[in-house]
Amino acid sequence: MEYFTLNDGNRIPAVGSGTNSFGKEGGFAGVFTGSTKEMLSCIEAGYRLFDTAESYGNEAVIGNAVRESGVSRGEFFLETKMKIRSRGDEPWPVLGRKETEAAIQRSLEKLGTDYIDIYLMHHPANTPEELRAVWTTLEEYHGNGVLRSIGVCNFSAEDLDQLLGFCRIRPVINQIRINPETPNSAIAEHCRKNGIIPMAWSPLNFTAHRSELEDIAEKYGVSWSKLLLNYNWRNGIISIPKSHSAEHQRDNIDVFGFSISDDDMAAIGSLYDLSAPERV
Repeated sequence: MEYFTLNDGNRIPAVGSGTNSFGKEGGFAGVFTGSTKEMLSCIEAGYRLFDTAESYGNEAVIGNAVRESGVSRGEFFLETKMKIRSRGDEPWPVLGRKETEAAIQRSLEKLGTDYIDIYLMHHPANTPEELRAVWTTLEEYHGNGVLRSIGVCNFSAEDLDQLLGFCRIRPVINQIRINPETPNSAIAEHCRKNGIIPMAWSPLNFTAHRSELEDIAEKYGVSWSKLLLNYNWRNGIISIPKSHSAEHQRDNIDVFGFSISDDDMAAIGSLYDLSAPERV
């Protein structure tokens, strides 16, 4: 496994696993089963970075699998996210310190751990007051070691600037959708300029340019998905692909054993639709 060093000095695996449909039957919105099967096959394949969220409803599945695996808790990098009302949803009370502390405690209990490796705001705040209240609380919990690292998810460049305008502790990552159909290149570059590592969710969930990627991947004797995850790593992007297939899980983590040429890196980059609107 290769690692990135976060701006707070902690190290994070360059590839992890998404989990939003783990422990369920029928996809993200499917029937909850509580099964740890997918998690355990990921752990067996070598994954240690796992991304979940309170809104996924499966934090307990992740925690149960960690304990069932027999692997030391210290080897894992568990990431979860505080539920923030998406803009445009039905109104609900603005979140403050009390609600943030309660959310942290719920995640700790469901994961069955006394610390969380990285804790994210799942969406941008709905008001400047909410952003300040939530983030300053996260900073306090970071200071006492309960949250080893803190970051954000689905933040635009403007959202990041608002946070960077007052924070004492910068977010370590911004988790956004990054793939050839949704490159979010300007947001990713804004992250890098501010010492924030982009983390790609759904890095393999797209349909465009598969044949071109397969042609390049053939040169290296790898799958197109392995090629793309290697490309992300070389571009300073953490990837969290998700698969229920043990075979695909193994393929998606074994991505560091080859070097893409400069010409092919440029060719892959050219497949990203840079005219696509920035959307998170």
